[in-house]
Amino acid sequence: MIRYSAELKDAMVAKLCMPEGPTIYELSKETGIPRGSLYSWVHSKSRVGKMTSKNRPQDWSPEERLQAVFEAQNLDEQNLGVFLRRNGLHSSVLEEWKNEALASVAVNRKRGRPRKDPELVALEEENKKLKKDLRRKEKALAEQTALVILQKKVHELWGKDEDDE
Repeated sequence: MIRYSAELKDAMVAKLCMPEGPTIYELSKETGIPRGSLYSWVHSKSRVGKMTSKNRPQDWSPEERLQAVFEAQNLDEQNLGVFLRRNGLHSSVLEEWKNEALASVAVNRKRGRPRKDPELVALEEENKKLKKDLRRKEKALAEQTALVILQKKVHELWGKDEDDE
């Protein structure tokens, strides 16, 4: 079994990964290195070969997903491709994350007025009760005042009763 140096392996992988570079079959024929070895070197050096569970799109946290959507938002097509490859993502995954973020915003958007502070609500409720109680007492006082005035007028007109004294 032949052992190849790390430098040779890196050089062969770099050659294979070049745009318009040779195919594995051509490079194998040219160098005499078995195709299986070349395949395994490319696989071990590629991002797919080194993908861990942390790199999988489903393992990204919501904050990381939102950050990726923001970063990709203003990129042109070429830079977007570089961004997606660097992060091991596909454009459809990024689009799905964007839709999820927008849907989340739409769900969290409340209709009407915003909620008040619970303490403020309690104080307003207490204020409402006190005002209601005050109105009731003012009405009772007005009734008593009217009765007193009527009694005075009755006494003026007919004089004092013997029962009153």
